Amino acid sequence: MNRTRRIAAAMLLALAGLTYAAPAQAADQPPACTQEGFYPHPDDKARFYRCVDFSGEGEEFTRFDFQCGPGTLYHPELVTCVHPWQMPPS
Repeated sequence: MNRTRRIAAAMLLALAGLTYAAPAQAADQPPACTQEGFYPHPDDKARFYRCVDFSGEGEEFTRFDFQCGPGTLYHPELVTCVHPWQMPPS
């Protein structure tokens, strides 16, 4: 991904109130991306990641890792971070 796209993506996320987290260490990473979309982190409900195919060919994906703000959790159906009382029953 070129630098301009990375900067634009980071700015949009900042405006949305989300924090981009640098890629995690290999042992802490969610599964590799196989299709575009937003996905909850398998081990931490306050984290999620987005898979993007910038080439449009469906072969190479870029993963962006995110951390919800303090006291919030990722709601996969709403595709946003919410307060714990707003989460669906588990």
